[in-house]
Amino acid sequence: MRVSSTNTTVPDFSSVIACISNHVPFEYTLTSPGAESREFIKKITNEYLKQIHLEKYYNLLGLCMEEIISNSVKANIKRAYFITHNLNINNHDDYESGMKHFKEQGLSNIRDAKFVEEINKLGLYVKLSFNVENNCLYITARNNSVISKEEISRINKRLSMSENKSSEDIFMNSIDQTEGAGLGIIMIKKILSQISSIDECFRIRATDTETITELMILP
Repeated sequence: MRVSSTNTTVPDFSSVIACISNHVPFEYTLTSPGAESREFIKKITNEYLKQIHLEKYYNLLGLCMEEIISNSVKANIKRAYFITHNLNINNHDDYESGMKHFKEQGLSNIRDAKFVEEINKLGLYVKLSFNVENNCLYITARNNSVISKEEISRINKRLSMSENKSSEDIFMNSIDQTEGAGLGIIMIKKILSQISSIDECFRIRATDTETITELMILP
């Protein structure tokens, strides 16, 4: 059985070191997208990269982590927005209707403490897990805003579009503006493919209760 250290506030960094020393996953629940939490996550990321001697990629992986956290928080905000507006995110018509106004009315509240509090009341979370096994760094982000068929279709389309294309081609031809160009997801895949020797080093999947983003970094 695996043991993990779970924290809902920014803990003492010694708990991270303890998990690394004991070869167990370190888990951290992000309760708000504040600066203190983000700095703590950056520090964790750097410490785990040191374990596989890839700390030189700290800045690149830091960009990936920022994007993953942003996407996960955005997913929770989106669910809260749909719930508070009595819209079913899994219904095509409701989804199209809700997304017309979400970017303007929903994302503008990302730094609103009252809105973050509402997300917490709904039980929405972002959980990060870090672990090293056989010299491979595994980073997992879980949030209980389960990704919809509409969303997974867009993600797969964006990832497929990025295959064998230059960054310039991707930028010039990214035209899906429903939820933004999706360049962040493509960026993550491109960066990880440069620093990890694993072919499938990045993926997004869903269970009945969670959306799971997985990163695998092997020197």
